[in-house]
Amino acid sequence: MLCPLILVSPVQASAVTLNIIDQHQQPVANAVIEILNSAEIKGSPTNIAVIDQINKAFVPEQIIIQQGQAVDFPNSDNIRHHVYSFSEAKTFELKLYADKPEKEIVFEQPGVVVVGCNIHDSMIGYIYVAEHQFFTSSDLGVAHIAASAESSPQISIWHPYAANGAESRQTFEVNQLEKNATGEYIVEIELTPPPPRDSFEDTFGAIGHH
Repeated sequence: MLCPLILVSPVQASAVTLNIIDQHQQPVANAVIEILNSAEIKGSPTNIAVIDQINKAFVPEQIIIQQGQAVDFPNSDNIRHHVYSFSEAKTFELKLYADKPEKEIVFEQPGVVVVGCNIHDSMIGYIYVAEHQFFTSSDLGVAHIAASAESSPQISIWHPYAANGAESRQTFEVNQLEKNATGEYIVEIELTPPPPRDSFEDTFGAIGHH
């Protein structure tokens, strides 16, 4: 499940519909789509996003936030966790704690942040930090963006299981995409199987971080 902090305009007659599929022509859920030629985010959001820790897992596993937004990492387990990331977009560490951490973490830079626990390698979470005002995610492979095809929207698409790495994003010009029989745009991305649940270090290794 994705965090509901997704600010997009309602689907309108002029909205563009995207069908996100993988290399096997299967629909891709939970891909994040951002309109790169929409306005950039101004100021810092005041609402705080939350990723909890329940049964030695990040809940939700994946969220979308805005640039400058803070995330709280409460620990609902009866054991302590040590949350950290060394992603390029944000490096941070919350050393061993129970209940509430000493502070929220502010994500000042756009990009993708892979989060892990230094004690439990099975814990992997993802934070997509959006730079622009219009972004959404695919529901069973379908996404609507609040833009007309005439505006030549440029989009980036991210998915945690992308073949070219968990922090990588792909860019597309919507008007250069193929359409299906109903006039919806088709976007194909290559995915790899989900990483084993004890593979946090391997996830970073696959994208060149050590």
